[in-house]
This record gives sequence, structure tokens and C-alpha cells, in this order.
Amino acid sequence: MSFSLPQALVLLIPLGLFLWKLGRRPGPPMVLRWVLLLLAVGALAGPEWLLRHAGSDVVVVVDRSRSMPTEAGRVASELVGLLESQRRTGDRVGVISFGREARVEQSLSELGRFGGFTRSLDAEASDLSAALDAAGALIPPGRTGRVLVVSDGRATGADARGAARRLAARGIPVDFRHVAREDSPLDLAVLSLDVPAAVKVQEPFQMTGVVQATAPVTGTVRLERNGRLLVKGPFEFHAGPNLLPFRDLVDEPGLVAYRLTVEASGDGVVENDVGQAVLRVEGPPWVMLLTDQPEGTLAKALRAAGLTLEVRAPFPVTLDALDGVGSVVLENVDANRLGEPGLLALASYVEQAGGGLVMTGGRSSFGQGGYRRSPVEPLLPVSLEMREEQRRTSLAMSVLMDCSCSMGVQVPDGRTKMELAAEGVMGALTLLNEKDEVSVHMVDTSVHEIFPMSPVEEGLPLDAVARGFSGGGGIYVGEALREGKSQILSSDKATRHVLLFSDAADSEEPDDYLQTLTQLQHEKVTVSVIGLGSEKDSDAALLKEIAAKGGGRVYFAEDATSLPRIFSQETLAVARATFVDEPATLEAAPDLPLLGKLPALGLPQVGGYNLTYLKPHASVALRTLDDNAAPVLALWPRGSGRVVALMAEVDGEYTGELRSWSGLRAALEGMVRWTMGGAGEAGEVVARSERRGNLLRVTLDFAPGEALPGALPSVVLLPGDGRSAPVELPMRWEDEDRVTAEYTLPGSGTWHPVVKLGSRVLRAPPVTLPYAPEFEPGSAKEGLAVLHGVAAVGGGVERLSMAGLFSEAPESEGRVALAPGLVALAVAALLAEVAVRRFLSAPRPRRAVAPSPMAAVAVPGSPSHAQAPLPEGPSPEPPGDAKPPEARTTERGVDSALEAARERARRRMGR
Repeated sequence: MSFSLPQALVLLIPLGLFLWKLGRRPGPPMVLRWVLLLLAVGALAGPEWLLRHAGSDVVVVVDRSRSMPTEAGRVASELVGLLESQRRTGDRVGVISFGREARVEQSLSELGRFGGFTRSLDAEASDLSAALDAAGALIPPGRTGRVLVVSDGRATGADARGAARRLAARGIPVDFRHVAREDSPLDLAVLSLDVPAAVKVQEPFQMTGVVQATAPVTGTVRLERNGRLLVKGPFEFHAGPNLLPFRDLVDEPGLVAYRLTVEASGDGVVENDVGQAVLRVEGPPWVMLLTDQPEGTLAKALRAAGLTLEVRAPFPVTLDALDGVGSVVLENVDANRLGEPGLLALASYVEQAGGGLVMTGGRSSFGQGGYRRSPVEPLLPVSLEMREEQRRTSLAMSVLMDCSCSMGVQVPDGRTKMELAAEGVMGALTLLNEKDEVSVHMVDTSVHEIFPMSPVEEGLPLDAVARGFSGGGGIYVGEALREGKSQILSSDKATRHVLLFSDAADSEEPDDYLQTLTQLQHEKVTVSVIGLGSEKDSDAALLKEIAAKGGGRVYFAEDATSLPRIFSQETLAVARATFVDEPATLEAAPDLPLLGKLPALGLPQVGGYNLTYLKPHASVALRTLDDNAAPVLALWPRGSGRVVALMAEVDGEYTGELRSWSGLRAALEGMVRWTMGGAGEAGEVVARSERRGNLLRVTLDFAPGEALPGALPSVVLLPGDGRSAPVELPMRWEDEDRVTAEYTLPGSGTWHPVVKLGSRVLRAPPVTLPYAPEFEPGSAKEGLAVLHGVAAVGGGVERLSMAGLFSEAPESEGRVALAPGLVALAVAALLAEVAVRRFLSAPRPRRAVAPSPMAAVAVPGSPSHAQAPLPEGPSPEPPGDAKPPEARTTERGVDSALEAARERARRRMGR
């Protein structure tokens, strides 16, 4: 037995003395009081009973990266099944899978059965170290156990032996089962494609490819630049490394991507047949204008201003495409056309890389354009909220959510599609005001009511929406629309709208949807659709037809993480409260001179504008003179970059007099040039980057004699595709004029290092990793050696058989808390003490009451008067001289005040 709080036993001394002095009572009640004291203090000390046979925990860690053989998942599931069949009483089995990250597939279970691998993860890497740490976190302190690794040993990330040491310190060994692809007799792999860090326009340069061959072979070599074929031909590869020299020159500035591909018959590992490199062609920063009007007013004005301009239709931007760009101009661009990764890349470009951003207004911009709750919203100097005073009419909305089984699938960040959709619906509901009405229903093969059409002012059960579930089958579209019609027609609001969220690849049973849509159209009810997927999915045409015949909008969310943003965008569009479609006169604000010499008088009247609100610390250059007094031109520095927001439409239906304003070109030029000044001058400092394998090394060299920074700089690694978060690393001194930082790249792709030096930002040359590091040339023996090294740290072994794994493991010491039982006994002792004292204990004996002196005197005339003997001895004291009642009470030993009162009453009656 042990105690979790043994200090509490000291209370026995003062409490025992207190009971002895003030709580004594003869007989059984006193015994029960001592028992009660011991039980209460004992429970407070937290006694625990130790069990020496409480079982053991085994966590199976399964490698699910791309380098594993195709049957690895089946083999791992069979091993887990064998372990589960060997469990004894108290034994538990848990399962963790890992790639770039670790996911818990099954928590430690004593009775459950493993149902297979369901968690989504990135298979581009295999971080064994993180997986072992996750296994250690799964086994609770005080429990013994083992970790069984099922892997090929091609681990990336940190050295897994460090995590094995942390487990060994807890007495948890790491065993392994080696599962790997068979070694191929021929492996032709591109080890590297080396290009210069940077070149100038039309500067000839040389690049070198290094190809490793395990045996002599004749293969084919292809070299491409930005998808254009430069070289193709045969090559005789000899065993070992082969050098392939190439020459090229580039005519335009920007980032150039090269791709080297080798092919040979009999190559057993085709994943490493590609090499990639990116080359920065230096030139003056230029402006990228994303617009649907390449010859419109804005494009003509920027060209006339002498700016180097690249005009493109809106596309999913990447950091690769933005390398060398000084400022990005979005002319009335819907956020969905940039894509969720593109929005993330644009945010990193401004905040981390010091780029500039200009956003102009229109129906497809700002709040109505889908930028609310997007990564770009924090960049803007204006708030995209919808305030109650903006609303002109109240609305009713019926939300129909797909809850079919496909909604239970997880996205890479661990959330399910259903959770993201529920988050989007809750965000949309918070935009409504008290005068609105809304209903929410979930639909699979039937309708599940979350809440019917209800006024917002009565409160909405948002927690019920958050608990959205994933049911079965697909969504029955016809059934959903009929329910939406029933709900929306029960409202008499001026604006009525149905919003259908459905899987674009799993929308079934449209049934009488055309009839339902016709009825809704007749009742002036609009219908919009949010489709999870792309326009190429099997049911996308149906969803587009529903939106077209319903008079609403259709959105396709290829990335489920964009759902919260799209739900907010649709709600703002229905409310029609974030765009003012009436002419408004402008006035100059104090910060207008920041953009250069612009006319403060004779400002034009705009035909409409996006209604926003100025954020704290932002500057305003133009505002309206209407009741809103809203900002029309606002700007501020954001992170390392600068952002300008023009809420007016430059070239469209609501441009108004702005198109003919004499100061328009100067204003547009001033906005763009101001955003291009955010990065600052680099001075005599050079940032370099170098990749060896999957290890990235970034260095920063200071010129001799230049003042060194007081604080160490840091380097931020930006993923080129925007699909993962930036990583910031501190740099360290390597020499008296050089700082450096190293980072293990987690997977393939392009990475853009940005060095932050005080207020300055330096963009180091980007690097690219063509394939996952685990596909680098190597043999199965090398992976086996890695696993042996990890196991040897804590005394683990290779498990060719699962027999005996539990029987060989030390059993945990289980602890059974005794405090609850002691508390129950203490309560019983308390009740027993009360019962014994009140009902079973004998009353204390009373002392005989002395007769009153007058009792022996006969009353005259009574029969006994003659026989009454006279008292002998001295005459008794008169009654007035009797002792006080308190004294008599003490002498007689009366136990209670009630008995004393009764005694006094008897004396009064006897007088």
C-alpha cells in the first residue's frame, strides 16, 4: 500500500487531541468517533493498493510512407491482429501510423479490435522520430510496455535514436519488424541537378546533373525548362555516378524551373528518376496584375506609368510564380480563383517575403469575393465584417448539409470534412442579425433536423451544428430540396434563400428536383450550392444546374479547408450588405500624401464601393461623404510587406467618374510603387542557400567592416505551393562574419528561404527537392541497419514472430484507489455513531431529588396533622436562602439545558 498524500496523516495528532479533550463520551459512541477520525484522515491521505499484475502496453508504429511495399498495410494489420489475440488480463494494444506526421489509429485498448488504417497523412516522408515520441505519449506514466516498429527503415527527419533514448529512460524498449521492397538489380537515380544561385537576363551559364547507376545501362535523358523540352537523347550510363553537363540562357527575369528525367529498361525504383532545380534570373522587380481585363483601365494606367508589368488571368498563385515580383495587383478577383493554397502563398509572400499587395473593389472582391475568413483577410487594412447597421432587409435561410459517409473522411490536418462544413455553417450563422431566421438540416438518405426555421433573436443551438455527424450512403438531393422548400416557405421574410452543401461526386437521387426548384422560383426563393470537389466530378453538372435554375451561385471547394470561407462568402452575398451600389462623393483624408503628389481637390464620384471598416493603426487616404463615411483608399505596412486596399471598382459597372479622373493614373502608380518599397535595402549582405540530400543550409555573409547586427537574424522557410505553414529557424554564428541555419526538408517541393535581418528582408535563392528523401539510392540492408540502431538503444530486438511479446514484457504495477471506499466507511461510521448515541446508549443516571423542607409540614386541618413528626435537629434554612438553580444543576449533574429547565419547572410547581 502507498499514499499519494502521506502528509495528511499528521492531522491525526491535533484532531485526536481535540476529540480526547472535547468530544469524550463513554461507551460505544466514543469508539465510533475514533473509527470515524481514522477513516476520514486515511481517505484524505489517498491510500492506493498496488497490484503487481496489471498487464502491459504494446504500441505498434506502422510506416505508411511511399517507400513501403504495397502489401505493408495488410502485413501490419495481420501483426496487430496476432498481438490482440495474445492479450492477457490488463494487456492493451495501440496503433500509430506515420508518414511526414504521426497519427493515432487506435488508442490503447484491452478488448477492442483494430479496424484498419483510416487516418489521412502525407506519405512523402517518414518521420520515425516523431512516431516514437507519439508512442511514448500514448503509454501513460506508471505503465510498462513496448513499441513495435513496422518499417523499411528509410526514416527522414530527426535521428530516431534520440526518441528511442527517451523511451528507454522510461523502461520502454523498441522492437521492430523489417518490411521493405526487394532490392532491384538496377536503380537509375538523379542525385542532383546543380544550377547557379542566380544569373542575369541572357547570361550564358552551365548546369550539371549527377545520375547514379547501380549497373551499366543505356538510357534516355530529357531536360525541360518550364515544361519546354530542351534536350532529349540516349546516354551510356556506367556503374556509379555519371556527370551530365548542360548549357542554357534565359531571356526574361523570374524563377525558372528545370526538370531532368532519366529512363532505362529494368529500373526498379522509378520514383527517383527525376531531378529538379530552380534558377533565379535577376532583373528589376515587376508588377503582376491579375485581371480579366488585360487591356482595361488599370493595365493601361500601369503601363503608361512606366512600370514593368505582367498581366495574367487569375490563377492559383505559388511562391514560385511570385519570385521576383515586387507587387501583386488583384483587380476585382474572386478568392476562389486563387485557391486555398494560393491564398496561403499570397499571405506568406506579403508577411514573410516583404512583397506588396494592391486589391481593388467590385462585386467579386473583398467580403463578397470570399476574402472574409481567408488567409488574406489579416493582410488588409480594412475589416470585412458585416455590421447590423449595414442590413437593409432581414432574410430567411435554410441550410442543407451533406452528412453522407464521405463527409467522415479526414483532411491532412486531422479534421473531417464534416467538421469543416460545420465550422463554415457556424461562421455563416454568426453573420446573421436578430431579425433573420434560419434552419439547419443534415441529409444523407434521409433528413436529420438540427433545428427548424427559428428566429435568430431567440438564440441558435450552434453546439448542435458543431456536433455534426457523418451518416451513411450519399446525399439524396431531391429529399434535401423538398425539406428546404418546406422550411423556407414557412417564413415571410423579404429575402428567402436555400443553401445546399453536397459532395460533387456523391449527390444521388435528384428525384423531382426540377419541380421543387420551379416552385421555389415562383415563390421568389433563390437556391445556391456549395459542392465539395471540382467541376470535373461526376455530379458537378447536377449541382451547377440546381444553382442555375435556383437563381443562385455555385461554388466548388476542391480543398475542404476552404469551406468556412465559402460559407461566409455566400452569406454576405445573400445579405447584400457589403457592397454599396449607389454613387458616392469622395473626400481626401490626411494620409493621402503617402502615395505621392495627388490632387486633393476635384475628387471624382464613384458609382459604388465595397463597404468596409478601417482597422486600428491603418492609414486612410480617401473616404466617402455619405452616411457611412467609409474608407475608399486605405493602406498600411503588414509584416515585412505593404498592402493597399482600393474599395472602388477601377473598370466596371460601378466605376463612375473615377474612369475619367485626371489623377487616376498618378493614384494607381502611387499605390503600386508604395507597396514595392516594403522590403528595404539589403546593403552589403549576401544570403545563400544550398541543398545536400534533404538537408538545407542557409548562410548570411556580412561584408568586412560592416556593422554586425545586435540580434541574431532568423530564416523563414516558405513552401512554394503554400500547402504547409512557414517554418522559422534561428541562425547561429559560424564565423566572425557569417551566420547559418540548417533544416531537414520534410518532403519534395520547392522551398523559399527568407532571412529576416532587423527591418530588412533578404530572399535567398529557392531550392527544390525532386523526390522524397527515402527514395534516394540505397539498399534494404541500410534500412535494416537503421532499425537495428534504434532498437539497440533500449534493448529492443527484431521481431520475426509475435509469439511471446506480451509474456516477455514486464507487467505494470496497477494502483487501486482506496479513498472512495474509506469515505463510504466513514459515512457509515458517522451514521452509526448518531444512531447508537440517540437510540441505543443507556441514559445517564439522575441523582435523587432532596425533599423540600415544607414537604414534611402537615397542612392544618389535614388528617395527618396530628401525626406529623417534628423535624429533629437544627431548623432547616428558609426557602429564600436556598442555593441558586445553577449550583443545584451542577451538583445534580443535569446533562442538558432542557433537563435544567424541567427541574426549575418542577420546583415552581412544588412551592
